[in-house]
Amino acid sequence: MDFFKSSKQKAASSPPPTTTTIEKEPVHDPILVVQKDYQPMSVPPVDDAQAQKLRQLRTHVDTIMLPESDAYHLNEKGFLTDATLHRYMRARKWDFEAAKTMLEATIHWRRDFKPDLLDPTYIRPEAETGKMYYNGFDLAGRPLWIMRPRHQNSKDNERQIKHIVFCLERGIRLMPAGVETIDIIIDFKGALASHHPSLATSKKFLEILSNHYPERLGYALIVKSPWFFLTSFKLVSPFIDPVTRAKIKFVVEKRGDNADVKRDASELAYLPDYIPEDQIETEFYGERHFSFDIDTYWSRLLELTGDPHKIIDY
Repeated sequence: MDFFKSSKQKAASSPPPTTTTIEKEPVHDPILVVQKDYQPMSVPPVDDAQAQKLRQLRTHVDTIMLPESDAYHLNEKGFLTDATLHRYMRARKWDFEAAKTMLEATIHWRRDFKPDLLDPTYIRPEAETGKMYYNGFDLAGRPLWIMRPRHQNSKDNERQIKHIVFCLERGIRLMPAGVETIDIIIDFKGALASHHPSLATSKKFLEILSNHYPERLGYALIVKSPWFFLTSFKLVSPFIDPVTRAKIKFVVEKRGDNADVKRDASELAYLPDYIPEDQIETEFYGERHFSFDIDTYWSRLLELTGDPHKIIDY
């Protein structure tokens, strides 16, 4: 009897069980339309000498543009906007001959590769796992291109490259007025060295981004970088252009956090300083419980950027 009495008294004096925190249901709809209060970065005005170089470049490209009878004429015309010419001149620090050579190379590459006409049906198998997708915009209205190497699902180098180019093109189509760049968020959580793309694929990606999409990168935000990335980064860092190098940031969970004392504060990024807090995924220390769903994402992306294609002014 004493035993039962003791048990009852014990139960009566025990505190009520704590309520378990219930996680929010994940959302599957990606944010592919920019928030109304974004503040695009302004492009410095050109001086008279720069304006003259832009006119020279325009005169030149008009002489080499495809004729109207060519099926790809409208695509090329949409690409060769004044804004495009401006980006190529900026990329080559207003060296006319260097910019002209670079732009000509891109014109010929686009005629051959036709990056804006890549077939979504062909690309979709690469996108199934959510290893690359768009979701959200930064405070300046730049689309956020999310990359998760742990979801690598293919060894088809050719289709991997086309998937990357497809994403670049679709990101440009998501850009709101006044925005010319995208941000890349690379989430290395759970990534192994085996998930890393081949050296050939990585080099090809950097070559295409540098040579055919100049002045298109806003920030590259690195989350939970593993040893193999840090090792590679240390090796190539001295050879990266200082302007590009300054765009690479390592994400911290809290403002002012510097767990890696070897890093300068300028190399670190607290995401709410860059991205609206309601758009930051939980994987990036935010509160938006987003779960990638290929059917939802793919239909929404094509609805906004063209199904299968959409000619735009670049």
